[in-house]
Amino acid sequence: MFAALEGALRTMIGADRARLLAISQDHRGAFGPATEADDYLRFNEGPSGTATVLRTGRAFAVSDALTSDAIVPGRAQQHGIASALFVPLAWNGEIRDVLLIAWDERREISEEDVRDAQLLADQAAAGYARLEAEERRATGSLQDRAVVRAARALGQSLDLQEVLQTLVDEAALALDGDESGVYLADLEHGDAVATAGYRVPASWVGLRVEPGEGAAGRVFETGKPFITQDYQQLGGMRNHPARSELMTAVSVPMYWDDELRGALSVAWKSRRFVHDEDVRTLEAIAGLATVACRNAEAFEHVQHVARTDALTGVLNHGAMQLRIREEIARARRDGHPLGAVILDLDDFKGVNDTQGHAAGDELLRTVARALQGELRPYDQVARYGGDEFVLLLPGSDEEMTAQVAERCRDAIGGKCSIGVAAWHDGLDSDGLLEQADRALMLAKRTGKGRVAVANPEVERELALLQSRSGSPAAVQALAAAIEERDNYTHEHTQELVRLARGVAMMLGLDSGHVERIAHAALLHDVGKLGMPEELLEKDGPLTREEWEVMSEHPIVGERILARTKELAALAPIVRHEHEHWNGTGYPDGLERARIPVGSRVILACHAYVAMTTERPYRPALTPAQTVYELRAGAGSKYDPDVIDALLDLLGHDKPQVPDRAAGVKLAAAPPKEPTSRRSAGPPGWAPGG
Repeated sequence: MFAALEGALRTMIGADRARLLAISQDHRGAFGPATEADDYLRFNEGPSGTATVLRTGRAFAVSDALTSDAIVPGRAQQHGIASALFVPLAWNGEIRDVLLIAWDERREISEEDVRDAQLLADQAAAGYARLEAEERRATGSLQDRAVVRAARALGQSLDLQEVLQTLVDEAALALDGDESGVYLADLEHGDAVATAGYRVPASWVGLRVEPGEGAAGRVFETGKPFITQDYQQLGGMRNHPARSELMTAVSVPMYWDDELRGALSVAWKSRRFVHDEDVRTLEAIAGLATVACRNAEAFEHVQHVARTDALTGVLNHGAMQLRIREEIARARRDGHPLGAVILDLDDFKGVNDTQGHAAGDELLRTVARALQGELRPYDQVARYGGDEFVLLLPGSDEEMTAQVAERCRDAIGGKCSIGVAAWHDGLDSDGLLEQADRALMLAKRTGKGRVAVANPEVERELALLQSRSGSPAAVQALAAAIEERDNYTHEHTQELVRLARGVAMMLGLDSGHVERIAHAALLHDVGKLGMPEELLEKDGPLTREEWEVMSEHPIVGERILARTKELAALAPIVRHEHEHWNGTGYPDGLERARIPVGSRVILACHAYVAMTTERPYRPALTPAQTVYELRAGAGSKYDPDVIDALLDLLGHDKPQVPDRAAGVKLAAAPPKEPTSRRSAGPPGWAPGG
């Protein structure tokens, strides 16, 4: 093929001779002569025709070779070269050779000469590319198969260590190497770490390599591939005698994000000539290793974002839920203790109101850092919602957990209330957090700035406090104000109170808790005092914009109740009356046991009253339809236990769920009449008053 190319050059542009310059063995990217006799064409770092072509990717003309530094001074005259043209031969996206075209007599090399020469060079490059492809297809080389297997490994695992191990194994097999290894840069310390190796000593993994040390160190020093047939002469290898038997090595760089991030090396215990194809194969596998590292980095980033609270940098709600379940499983298996802490900042709302949300955000970040400073490396902290944090302490019993809680309180200046709970067998993640939350409630209700530990005494103290909460006079005064504002309120609220009190009793709550829920039900619409009158009096359904305004009423209600000492205990129930069991409600998206039980009761009872009450814009549902809707929402919108209690209270057996898809009408399987099981309700309760 080259003879044909040389003949065409003579014919088209009158060239006297041509020479194909191949890539040098010693330095990837440096070109050298085809034979030693052509040493006048060599170059290193200085200016030359080949260097210019490599740098620019374009042909380079030298009309006066005797005075140009494109050829070693004196050699052009010695070899009778008066003018020269250096032309790149490129295929597969890179310059593979440089074509030197020479004339014995000086001539001005025209643009047409350059175009013609480049055209012939491109045709030759296409031919070489075809030959190379045919040769590779014909031989079915071991190297090709190794690269294919290495590429396949990328799709089989997201575990970086596993993928890198496969890649170094394939690199050694492809080049028939005695050892191979991948080194990943430690950008913080300025060195590299041996990460995965093939037939390397056990002590090799984790080895730190400085720039310039060994073959990989040379890559980190220069950013370019490195080949040596005299490995023992490399500086710094005296520090690693376990690998002193190595003689030949090749190492190539791994780049991503425009940074040198790694090196892939193969070594032999004998002297071996490293071919260009070896380097290209190793670069291909290094490219796959780079993809693996980028994928792992991206995957880790996504995982980090998914489990981290964006404001504070600690775990978020979902990640902590997962960690609690994992630690409970480990504690159950190993028999180790496990402690949980819920910490709530006292009067945090006042910070936002008086100093602004930026100050509140900075306070949350400061608290998160302070909490992390009090924990062991394997303890966990999460921002669980708003100004509430959860700590998980594996291996800590109740006493140790309480001590940590005290330290955390002191670390943030005592401006928080804390609930502590210790896991015991039979307690799931929701139960553990509910116990800690009950203790937190006691800490809040008894002066704030203190730590309370979950135990039976906590429940007795809470029951006593709850029985005293909510002055009947204050409750009735507010209820009258609500009724004055909204004519629809009185009748449906009285029914709601009766249902809520009955369900609370069916759930086995103590009398103080029952009355607290009843008072909250009576005042559940207190937030409407802050709503526009035209929305309250509207006959038809609300628009989206009107609904957004009205959906603020639980928050407004909480604020109204919180201002009155006697009613403050009702505020959380009213705020969360629209939270759903699966976390899709509002205003805070709480879920399951995180929702106050009173809020869960009011939501279900309110739904029943709303469904069975005729409104100007829709008729009331039948009893069967109402039961169906409540059952359908159990476990998603409603607490299943609350729904069971409500239906038991009303005297409904569990109905046969109608099959809507089959066209069965909702009324096809009516439940028993509510009057048939009135006796199922608790003492002192009667449906409808």
